[in-house]
Amino acid sequence: MSTIIGISTFGPTPRGRYECPKGYPAAIHRAGGLPLPLLPLPVRMAEYLELIDGLILIGGEDIDPTAYGEAPRMPLSHLNPHRDRAEMTLARAAVARNIPLLAICRGMQIVNVTLGGGIHSHLPDVYGQDVAHVGDEWAVLPHEIRLAPDSRLHGWLGTSQFSSLSGHHQAISTLGRGLRANAWAPDGVIEAFEHETHPFLVGVQWHPELNADKDPVQQRLFDCLVAAALGYKRTAAPGSPSLPSGSAKA
Repeated sequence: MSTIIGISTFGPTPRGRYECPKGYPAAIHRAGGLPLPLLPLPVRMAEYLELIDGLILIGGEDIDPTAYGEAPRMPLSHLNPHRDRAEMTLARAAVARNIPLLAICRGMQIVNVTLGGGIHSHLPDVYGQDVAHVGDEWAVLPHEIRLAPDSRLHGWLGTSQFSSLSGHHQAISTLGRGLRANAWAPDGVIEAFEHETHPFLVGVQWHPELNADKDPVQQRLFDCLVAAALGYKRTAAPGSPSLPSGSAKA
């Protein structure tokens, strides 16, 4: 049976649709997994965890600042507290059950807030504009990423520095419980974390799905997620996942 990777969605849109950008399921398909879109239904989100072997929390709009104890301040993109609650339920359950989890951009921030961390609500107010993390009208921009050499992420990706595609004006301020920063932008913004005890919980602030079809480093994130999910599926219980050959383990 296929290794099933649940992928969060956003919506409903003004046309009444739930959507997921194609880059996420395409990358999972290339990695050998079966992508399964998950609708944001807060009261039933934990039931999805009975169906999946791994999870992706995707990017999207800003998190409602009240979720991390702050008052709303402009600029903010469209807020969706309904989606926030649904994805925080997923994140909380995935952490508790050791389900492999890759959290991307907003998804990384959702995990951090779920675990008690904080968010910089507007990066230029804190870091200035020496490094652009988003373009006009939310266009993605490239910038360099530096990985901690002793991190599991470094071992999984097999590199210490690479160029990413980013599109965000917010980022992590304080890390949530059990999280360790393992990658940074040139201006010091936290660009990735891993969980200290969870077998595979990785958050990245950039968008690997946008160029994973052309960049093996970005695709490897999805390959490692599917490999970890296969290990979780085989054991049917929390434990260390199987990772691709050549990958580092904690």
